[in-house]
Amino acid sequence: MPIKNIEELFLKIFKVTVLLIMGMAMLAIVVLVATAAYQSLQSPREPTPAQKAPVREIGLEDLKKFLIEKEKKDSNKGGALKQQSAGRPTSLRFQEEATALFRCSSEFGKAVGVEFEDTNDAVNAQKLQQLRGYIEGLADGSSLRGEPWVKAAVAFTCMALADRSIIALKKEGKVKTIFFPVIEFHVGTWDAIQSEKVKFEQNEENRVASERGAEALRVAKAKALAVTCMIGAASAFGLFMLLALYLLAAKIENDLREINESIRTSGLQRAG
Repeated sequence: MPIKNIEELFLKIFKVTVLLIMGMAMLAIVVLVATAAYQSLQSPREPTPAQKAPVREIGLEDLKKFLIEKEKKDSNKGGALKQQSAGRPTSLRFQEEATALFRCSSEFGKAVGVEFEDTNDAVNAQKLQQLRGYIEGLADGSSLRGEPWVKAAVAFTCMALADRSIIALKKEGKVKTIFFPVIEFHVGTWDAIQSEKVKFEQNEENRVASERGAEALRVAKAKALAVTCMIGAASAFGLFMLLALYLLAAKIENDLREINESIRTSGLQRAG
């Protein structure tokens, strides 16, 4: 095979290869631009809002178990009132709630045959003030309590003291002391519930913050990928244009060669 024909064969192979590369560059441009557009439009998804802690009620069944177990341990807390109220100045804070508790305890005393309320008004007023101080001391004893605990404690204690099964425990002698152990039980259970609530809601807030941070990072990575894709698309376009210029130059060279060959052939024919 003549050298000229071999040269032309290799030139054709090279041109086909160049055309294939140009086609791949065009495809890469389309894919990269589409990817860049998609990634640049990414926005952070809002996480599921922080959930509230599930509501947990303080039940009478748990109270009865507590009273019986406490009686078995012979832990009589009847003196707690005087100890916690000692030295507390007279105040009207929680006076209404203490009065409600005093009335509920009096009704309970009547139901079980024990007189809680004295015939002397001065003695009753002193008991009421001691009870108010006791409630105030417990309410201020923890940041988890405060006024919400006082209202809940009054409602729960009055409900418990009016419950027939609780009254039966006292009448049957299974439990000696009811009033203060009920409040003690409510304080402990309330603190446990509120601690769980605070922990649950804190975990929810941390989850939301973590998910928002993860979304912000994902969007930042998407934006960075979009920039990278645009750079890749620009590079592919530059390669395409460079090869196109090469083909154009090769075409011009080929046309000039054919023109030159045609002129040379025509001159030879005239000379002959």
